[in-house]
Amino acid sequence: MKTPIDIYVIDAIRKKRIEQHVSQAMLASFINVSKGFIGMAESPKYDIKYNIRHINEIARFLGCSPRDFLPEQPL
Repeated sequence: MKTPIDIYVIDAIRKKRIEQHVSQAMLASFINVSKGFIGMAESPKYDIKYNIRHINEIARFLGCSPRDFLPEQPL
C-alpha cells in the first residue's frame, strides 16, 4: 500500500519528469528499471514505489536534489 509520503514523492517526480519532457522510458533506462516499473509507480492501482536509490538516481538524471521530491514537513 502506498503511504501519503510515497504518493507525495511519486507525484513530485512525475511533475518534474513531465516539466522536463522526460518520458517514462527515458527515466526507466537511466535508473535501470523497466518502463513498466515507472508506469506502475505512477499509477494508484499498483503498490510499486521508488526506493531511496531510485530517488537519488532520478534526481541525478533530472539535475536536481533528492530533497526536491520530499515535503518540508512530515506527512
